[in-house]
Amino acid sequence: MKKRNWIALFVLSLTLAMTVVGCGKAVSDDIGKTRTANGLEITLVNVEMKDSNDNKKQTAKIDFSIKNTGKEESGAGAGDFVIETKDGKKHQVNGLNANNFGDAIATGKTLKGSGFYEIPADQKEFTVLYEPVSEEPMEKIAWTITVPSK
Repeated sequence: MKKRNWIALFVLSLTLAMTVVGCGKAVSDDIGKTRTANGLEITLVNVEMKDSNDNKKQTAKIDFSIKNTGKEESGAGAGDFVIETKDGKKHQVNGLNANNFGDAIATGKTLKGSGFYEIPADQKEFTVLYEPVSEEPMEKIAWTITVPSK
């Protein structure tokens, strides 16, 4: 009988822990989600908020993992992504940051890197848009992100 009590207590504790962990994450958060467009599997791996040199802004450091599933070499970089804030404004990559990623990706290979984007400091949610500049029509995809604490 004691063994059953311990098992019940363990199951109850595990259920409680999973419930508490689940409550801490927003439903609309697409961090870790993979989307596919233009022969690329793009995953938004992590989002980290950092202070900016401008007190009215904050910097979103977004880590990407991009796998080329197409039949030809393809390219991708931080400039292919923009952040759209709730006011409808689009914020381009911070071109002054030397740590922005970008490179050619061979078929079957994966490129990992970070992009840096300045957005207003009061934003609690934003959308990351994949909008590559190309002469040919390109698929566009989006991720909704709840701003993590600094």
